[in-house]
Amino acid sequence: MPTPRKNLPRPATPLSPEAWVKAAQALIIREGVSSVAVEPLAHELGVTKGSFYWHFDSRDALIKAALADWEQDQSADVVTRYGGIADPRRRLRVLLFAAFEDVENGLFFAALALSGEDPRVAPFLRRATERRLAFGAEAFMALGLSEAEARQRALLAYAAYTGYFQLLRATPKAVKEVTDLSGYVHQLADALVPARSPRKA
Repeated sequence: MPTPRKNLPRPATPLSPEAWVKAAQALIIREGVSSVAVEPLAHELGVTKGSFYWHFDSRDALIKAALADWEQDQSADVVTRYGGIADPRRRLRVLLFAAFEDVENGLFFAALALSGEDPRVAPFLRRATERRLAFGAEAFMALGLSEAEARQRALLAYAAYTGYFQLLRATPKAVKEVTDLSGYVHQLADALVPARSPRKA
């Protein structure tokens, strides 16, 4: 969490740094990373810019905090939330449905992907992707698949996730006309998660 700047007077109605982070994340979902700016966010939150500078040194510091919050929740904490499901088949299916049903974070990811070459975004996007792929591959390997097959299925699942939300962000009407989300995930899970563990030679 950013350290308060002691040389500034505390705002009369200060907002927490978390409030600024959530507002920045909502703006990123709507308009992308480049849209994050102090003045319009302060106006949207109904406060002065002084509230912002009590917690953050710059716009880039806020963007970094918003990305760090997303990375922790959507990659590092995933293992804690779902790693305890003993049955790897159930773990995979639960993880797939949870990922696709979290539309807000899916759209946040899609917005970040559009700025993947931004040096502020790239490290967070890379780490989150690596953790998600590794977690998926581990679950597939626990079903008895080879490492190569497990990694491939994890990549297919992640590609389906990223593609779905990028299309949903760009052309929501067209996506919703093709399939309902539940049906899409059911088909994906049935295609990627084996009904039984493969026999070992």
